[in-house]
Amino acid sequence: MYLTDLAFIEEGTPNFTEEGLVNFSKMRMISHIIREIRQFQQTAYRIDQQPKVIQYLLDKALIIDEDTLYELSLKIEPRLPA
Repeated sequence: MYLTDLAFIEEGTPNFTEEGLVNFSKMRMISHIIREIRQFQQTAYRIDQQPKVIQYLLDKALIIDEDTLYELSLKIEPRLPA
């Protein structure tokens, strides 16, 4: 979301006004977004560990090798003839 907003501002708003002055309105919009991002980065999140979730994520049996994934991909979306 933030990256989209920043890209939209950068591409859709000129760096300079018609008078050749720095477009401070654009800079304020960018500053506002960066300030929000920094606020979220500085917030400490207290998340309790869930042993079942940790075990599930670390279970190697759930990991599928690349060749098998490729074969499954071709079954789901076969290549179109060239």
